[in-house]
Amino acid sequence: MTSDALASRCDELRQPVLDLVETGILATMKPSAVPQLAERIEAVRAVLAAGTAGIAEPAYLDWHPVAVATLHRMDAAARAGDAAGAWALFKDPNIGFNALGEACQGVPGW
Repeated sequence: MTSDALASRCDELRQPVLDLVETGILATMKPSAVPQLAERIEAVRAVLAAGTAGIAEPAYLDWHPVAVATLHRMDAAARAGDAAGAWALFKDPNIGFNALGEACQGVPGW
């Protein structure tokens, strides 16, 4: 069973992360989309800025600080015009967003 706080946070993350995936892929092929990539990164960062209050699930608590750091690095890459570098960070098996599904495990839709 997941906490209400985790369910809420994962629901808040769903669309911004999907938007980030879409724009991350697009920006690697279309440099003019890089400014939008930075905006999408910021949208995910805004959700994560709410912190972890009320969330007790270890997978999310482990994932959260890694995700915040990864988004920081992705933002730096995007602002430098390196969409491929930002996307590589997102997909990285160690620090990327692949663990979000595990962090939101038990939440419908994840």
